Amino acid sequence: ANMSHEIRTPMNAIIGFTNLLSKSEFSLEEKQYLNAIQTSGENLLVIINDILDFSKLESGKVTFENIRFKLHELVLMLAEFMRPKTMEKNINLVVEIDDDIPETLVGDPTRLNQILINLVGNAIKFTNKGEVKITVSVLDETDNKISLKFGVKDTGIGIPEESLTKIFESFTQAANDTSRKYGGTGLGLSITRQLIE
Repeated sequence: ANMSHEIRTPMNAIIGFTNLLSKSEFSLEEKQYLNAIQTSGENLLVIINDILDFSKLESGKVTFENIRFKLHELVLMLAEFMRPKTMEKNINLVVEIDDDIPETLVGDPTRLNQILINLVGNAIKFTNKGEVKITVSVLDETDNKISLKFGVKDTGIGIPEESLTKIFESFTQAANDTSRKYGGTGLGLSITRQLIE
């Protein structure tokens, strides 16, 4: 975990300077090299973040906050953050939130956001046509407590039934060629499962 912090700082600098460079005039070939550096840097940062989260979970150092936050705002901002990726792939991103959900809730918006980014990011990654849909509905409500059901549904490649249990294990993906075709470490869903549990 300590090493991940040390690696993340220069990675952020590499990505930041690449973004600045991309605003300059370059030949087509130079632009392609620059895009390759940028994409590789972003992919490496995802891996570093996954390893940091995974090591925190493994050592039991993940803590949860109980703070006030606006759920609608959180989900809509997440959708806006993800929209460029869906536009790039020409797929729709749909958000459906129950009207009955109170405007302000108490919980951990950072962890909720992390879980949703992992699930929605995966759905977008494995969907080449159609849509990704985020739903939030009320399961149960008392005077001071509400249980919500979050859904992320897509029209992507799907997961074979025999792989459904193993995709939530660390460093595991649904197929042997998944990492080569789509990237990733196989940690995202394991981290998500552990956070949810």
